[in-house]
Amino acid sequence: MSRVTPDDVSRIHFAMPPMGHRGYHADEVDAFLELVSATLAGHGALTADDIRHVAFDAPRFGGRGYQADQVDEFLDRVRVELEFRQRGSRPVPAGGNGSGPSALLTPDDVHRTRFTQSAVGRRGYDTEEVDAFMDLVAATLAHGGPGSLTIPDVRAVRFTEARLGTRGYVRDEVDAFLDLVVTALENNHR
Repeated sequence: MSRVTPDDVSRIHFAMPPMGHRGYHADEVDAFLELVSATLAGHGALTADDIRHVAFDAPRFGGRGYQADQVDEFLDRVRVELEFRQRGSRPVPAGGNGSGPSALLTPDDVHRTRFTQSAVGRRGYDTEEVDAFMDLVAATLAHGGPGSLTIPDVRAVRFTEARLGTRGYVRDEVDAFLDLVVTALENNHR
């Protein structure tokens, strides 16, 4: 998952919801995105929790705002970005090309990682599958050698959705962490 920058915020465009749906009030979303942009540029103070708990009103009756699922998806990306910044654990530089100094991912980092459970009504990744894979990641980073995960293994992993009625892990968080694992494995092979 790529980083979210202030330029991404200024370029984002949300569709209008389908007829009969009101979506989120466009002015409220736009005002919040200004705060997001300032925070990403280092001039604001929003946190990942602020993103997680933001709520937007529907536009006035007869009005159509922004399509809610598109806004939610973008804000999920922003939240993950802010979580990485708060942890200081993103080893990929802004260019995302793997060059320059980077923090290495350790087995302890993997064991300490906690993913957020998906919201009710959103199916996240199966927690047991992700936890088992995380154990493999930690073992690979600790020992390497035969039987270890490879970069193609990490890129190819596909987790199933959590069973109906259960809450899985937020997909964007897990996917972003897998990007960190790939970067760590690339650094280990240099």
